[in-house]
Amino acid sequence: MERRLPSAGFKRYLRRQPPVIASSTIEAANQEKGANAIRYAGFWMRLWAFLFDLLIVSAINAALVQSWLPFFQTSDHFFGFAVTTVFTPAILYALLFFAYFAGMTKAFSQTLGKMVFGLKVVAADGSPLTWRTLFFREGVGRFIQQAPLPLRFPLLAYIVVACTPKKQGIHDLFAETYVIHCD
Repeated sequence: MERRLPSAGFKRYLRRQPPVIASSTIEAANQEKGANAIRYAGFWMRLWAFLFDLLIVSAINAALVQSWLPFFQTSDHFFGFAVTTVFTPAILYALLFFAYFAGMTKAFSQTLGKMVFGLKVVAADGSPLTWRTLFFREGVGRFIQQAPLPLRFPLLAYIVVACTPKKQGIHDLFAETYVIHCD
């Protein structure tokens, strides 16, 4: 009796038909390259776009948070110093990070980094991105990728983009989204 691997169903799920994407995106792609013109963005393009976005978020963080932080720092006791020096900036940076990625993706289906590299986030069913989808993609999915787990698992989680057929990260799998080239 032959035994099947438990991941066979998951592999089939990843290989099913391509997503339905808005007709304007398909028409523009078909004019240039033919009928099968949907190109999923790979690991390296997404990495460069993400690094560009991190530069932008860090610059905004430096301008907004780090510029006023010295006015609120206290050295009266260790707890007050730790809160104003470590915890408050970390929480504000996390909120800024989420607001930037969710807001830009909701408004334009792209962040500035994705715009520079010609990438776009689309829903698997072709519908417009909703706040629910973005919460799972940018909130839950990225938290799982960046959570401080043993053995630096988050760094390994980004490799998923290179290994899946449709170049989806863990956050894309949660939200059922794809990142495509929009040339």
